Order: sequence, then structure tokens, then C-alpha cells
Amino acid sequence: MSAGDEGEAIEKGSLPNAVAQAKGRRIRLSEMGHWCCSVIGTCLTHDDLLIIARKWNVHIENDARVFDVHGFFARKAGEPGDISRAIEKMLDGRYGGLVRRVANTSEDDRLVDFWNTAVNDGFVAGAYWAVISHRHVSDDLRNRIFGEVHMMSHLLGGTARKIVGAAAELQAKVDQMERRQERWSNQVRHALDVRDGKIAKLQDELGKSRTKQRTPSAAAPGADKLSKLNAKQERALIAARTRARQLANELEQVKDRLSEVRKSKPTRAPQSPVASFDPGLGLCGKAVLYLGGRQASVPQIAKAAEAARVSLLHHDGGLEQSTHLIDDLISRCDAVICPVDCINHQACLKAKKLCKKMHKPFMPVSSRGTTTFQRALAELASRLDTGATSAMQHR
Repeated sequence: MSAGDEGEAIEKGSLPNAVAQAKGRRIRLSEMGHWCCSVIGTCLTHDDLLIIARKWNVHIENDARVFDVHGFFARKAGEPGDISRAIEKMLDGRYGGLVRRVANTSEDDRLVDFWNTAVNDGFVAGAYWAVISHRHVSDDLRNRIFGEVHMMSHLLGGTARKIVGAAAELQAKVDQMERRQERWSNQVRHALDVRDGKIAKLQDELGKSRTKQRTPSAAAPGADKLSKLNAKQERALIAARTRARQLANELEQVKDRLSEVRKSKPTRAPQSPVASFDPGLGLCGKAVLYLGGRQASVPQIAKAAEAARVSLLHHDGGLEQSTHLIDDLISRCDAVICPVDCINHQACLKAKKLCKKMHKPFMPVSSRGTTTFQRALAELASRLDTGATSAMQHR
């Protein structure tokens, strides 16, 4: 049973045996004192707290801040009662697999390895709840992990401020380009109005000349003038429309970048810059399947793969291409990178199962951006160089 299956089973009331047996050896949330605040802030989201509030008829004011909601539940978590037990049930249901692993691990060295691996794989919330709630974990180790989580919040706060700044800059650029596109649209409309006015005037003159039954030789200059003006205006119109399309494409690219920045959710401390990434022996000459993402971003992904000396295979994740092709592509590649924000869910699950069956690394990433892809290559190279491929298969 996977961690997700365990969570679903607990929500329905059937707690796995290992977790149920471990409950007698665990610290109740209401007994944790000052740790309650870090558990609520690290292991649950604001939406999770609102779900509990609705279930237990807790009235939340419309103008309540996120901080106010967090503070209320941090206090209630430290008091024996329905809300504290509801929070425990949600945490055990979501992180049952990790709770079971800690229950079966007694040595501090193995617990430290478990914690470090969980942090590197992005499972900080579940690992923190599993370690902090078991009585057999030593006070020294529990305090050390509490300190690391505390510092992570500071580091992630700095990263969030940078993301907000980048989003503001991109929004300003979007606004500027939208104004430029509007100006070009107005110029195109003006050019069309001027052209149509001149054409109408020349047609009127040509009609009058025909009414007066002029000779063909006399009417010809007016027709020739009309033809030349039409050709000139058509060329100007084509140029204006081309420029408008270019501006529209540039605007879409900037909006995509802005969306990518807004969707990014840092789950760990900032890493070293990807610009210094050297694939070394781990990925050089390897084939990597990029499963999902936008078709428009594939050329940038391909350039990043070429720079890392990696052979890139791509499948759009079921948007247009058949998912039956995934089997053949995975059999030909050495690893799979999958942006979970832009892929068919069934295609993602299929790829994960095939990679596990073929003993190949499967790496889900949070977004479809080129920078995220480069970070994934760096992590793949590190894991392949150190022989840690099997650990990645169970992510």
C-alpha cells in the first residue's frame, strides 16, 4: 500500500496496523507544548485548517488573517479536545507511511538518515510529524530537527520575497506590453480606416467618370491610381498585422513566465545556482524522457538538455500524443522527468509504474519551466553518480 492509499484508508477509519500499534508509543498533539505551532505551520496548509473549522463549526471571520487562523489552531492543538484530535487524525491519515517507518526505526543514526533523505526528497512535512510525535526519538534529535525546520521557514521566507519581487517585475512588463499591443491595434485600425476612406473616394470618382461616359483612355488613370493605392495600403496593413502578432506572441511568453513564477512553491532551502551545473559522469550521453509540459517550451528544454550533453525524448503527456507511446519511450530512455503542473494524470501514473518496473529514475517536478528542468538534471546527475537510483524509484 502506497502512502496515498494509506492516507485514504485512514480517512475512512481503517488505520494501518503498524500506525495503530505505534499510537501508544507516541506523543499526543495536546502534549507537545511549544511544538504545536511548528507542527501546524509545517505540516498543514491554511485550506486544511479551514476544512477542520467547517467540520467542527468553528466560525472564522471574513476579514481574519492567515496568521489569526494559524494562531487559533496552534492554541487549540495544545488543548485536549475534538479539534486537537481532528488535527491528529488528519496528520496520521496524510503521513501514515512515514509514521510507520519511524515507528519501526529506533537507532538515532538511522533516524537521522531518514530525516535527511526526506528533506532532500521534499517530504519535510510528513517526516517532521512522524519524528516529532514518537516517544522513542531522543530529545536531542527532536530539538535538532525542530531547529532545522525553524531555519527552513526563514530561508523559504527569503525565497518567497524574491519570487514576489520577480512576479511584480513580470506583471509590470505584461502591463507595458499590453499597452504597446493596444497602441499597435489602434494604429492598425486607423490605417484600415484611412485606406477604406481613400478607396471609397477613388471608387466614387471612378463611378462619376463612368457616369459621364468617358472614354476608356480617360478612365484608365483613375483605375490605375486606385490599384496602386490598394497595393500600398495592403503592404502597410500586412506589416502592421505582422508586428501585432509578434507583440501578441511576446506577451504570451511573458504571461507564461509570470504564471510559472506565481505557481512555484518552494519546499526546501535554496540550492546552489543551476548555471554552474556540470553533468559529470552521471548524465553525459544518457537519454532523458521529458513527459508533459507545453509544446512551446520544448525548444528551450531541448537546448538545456543539449547543454548538459543529454539526449532528450519528449511526449506531451497525453494532450495530443497517444499514451501508448509512453511504453516505448521509457524503454529507450535512462530517466524520466515529469512536470506535474502540465500533464495528464493517468499518463503520469503510468510512467511512474513503468519506471518502477524497469528500475529507472522517475522524477516529478513542480513546474514546467526550463530552470526547473535544469535543476532536475542536476539532481539526476548527482543521484546517478552516487548510485542512489533505487531511492528515487519510491518517490
